[in-house]
Amino acid sequence: MDDVKLYARGRKQLEGLLELVRRFSIDVGMTFGLEKCAKVEVRRGKLAETGNITLADGREIASLKTGDRYKYLGIHQTYEIQQQENKKTAETELIRRVRKVLKSQLSAKNKMVAINAWAIPAFLYTAGILTWSKTDLERLDRRIRATLTQCGMLHPNSAIERLYLPRKEGGRGLSNLEHSCLKEEQKITDYFVRNNLPLHQWIAANLGNLLADGRIREDDTGEDLPEKLRRNWESKSLHGRFFASLHQPEVDIMRSNTYLTQGYLFPQTEGTLLAIQDQVVPTRVYTKHIMKQDVETTKCRLCNTAEESVQHLSSGCSSIANTKYLARHNNMGKVVHQLLCLENQLLDHFTPHHIYVPQALTENEHTKIYWDLTVITDRGTEHNRPDIVVWNKTKKTAVIIDFAVPLDQNLSKAYAEKIAKYEPLARQIKDMWQLERVDIKPLIISCNGLVHQKTTKHITDMKLPPNTILWMQKAVILGTVNIIRQVIYPH
Repeated sequence: MDDVKLYARGRKQLEGLLELVRRFSIDVGMTFGLEKCAKVEVRRGKLAETGNITLADGREIASLKTGDRYKYLGIHQTYEIQQQENKKTAETELIRRVRKVLKSQLSAKNKMVAINAWAIPAFLYTAGILTWSKTDLERLDRRIRATLTQCGMLHPNSAIERLYLPRKEGGRGLSNLEHSCLKEEQKITDYFVRNNLPLHQWIAANLGNLLADGRIREDDTGEDLPEKLRRNWESKSLHGRFFASLHQPEVDIMRSNTYLTQGYLFPQTEGTLLAIQDQVVPTRVYTKHIMKQDVETTKCRLCNTAEESVQHLSSGCSSIANTKYLARHNNMGKVVHQLLCLENQLLDHFTPHHIYVPQALTENEHTKIYWDLTVITDRGTEHNRPDIVVWNKTKKTAVIIDFAVPLDQNLSKAYAEKIAKYEPLARQIKDMWQLERVDIKPLIISCNGLVHQKTTKHITDMKLPPNTILWMQKAVILGTVNIIRQVIYPH
């Protein structure tokens, strides 16, 4: 820091201090920037104009005029800190930076990182100096959320708690102003308590009075903010359903939050997905029972048989089962099929998954891979058309792979059904092809992106790349968001 602020009892003492600083500055190769320097004299609590002060080398430092102010370490002040003026300036700069970040072409995660690293620190600079009340900070947090909503990154009815939770826990990783300011004030308090200079000791002794003037104080319960947010999210009757689904025993939480931690989604896509997970999409059921609006019917606008809820549209509507659901299912399968072919040297190069077209039968001297092909057996089986069959001719083994995109709460049920469904076919293949072992590996990712723990294990067992689940999950998530957008928002 090259900014220095000198305090003196009178003019003569101030001149002595300035001469000391001037000589020391010359020794270290620094000089006064007189155009940025000023003198302030305070008498009986009021600003007094007593003329400029002259340095030993003949140069002068101007006296601050009544009504003027100076900026020291980012804070405008005279003989006191101008609270209201500085607070307004800090608020304006905070929102300006947030809007500038949101107008950029960054991904969803990087926009949150940019706000945390560039916008909020400019505001936190004033924490512990300006008098920010709890009400002030809550209002500013609301302004930031409103700005996110205007840019399509946050549904106005989505769970607020998720916005401030870490991304690895299913949140979005935005810093909470109230909590951040509290931490900054605590750091300032600790600094003064640890130091032994008389001024620091006086401040430390009077911290109770200094912080009792309307600034935020630590919660009496001492509860950690993330823990409080988790508890609130879990307790909500509608938003808490996804929390319960995410924490099912069979869910791989780390893999399920890959789309958040990797941050590859467009901001508006991420906002729409979280609205789907929080079940605040304006379906007919939601519009009637939650928003309390008049709706002619709550039946699905596509099939007109079941109630139109977000779960029904995501994975239960018969009208789009053979089109949109099938396309989402196949896009997830294409990822695995191509990576299996590359792993077994059946393909020469990688093709983006959305334009990849699997061959019904691909083989070489070591491996044969079926894609959505009926397996003819000696004794007929009811289910003889799995998504993928990998036949290793060398090791005399085979793997039956089938994909499913169920509702969040049906992960374990879907897995068990796939195992039971293909057990007869596995026995027939083992006997007919004279194999030593036939494994059934269902790969299950829910319509909201939740990954079954067995899916992670099966991907590892098949020695596929670590990013396999990332691409599978992306195919499912984009498919779900596309379905909801096409069904709900055009209307």
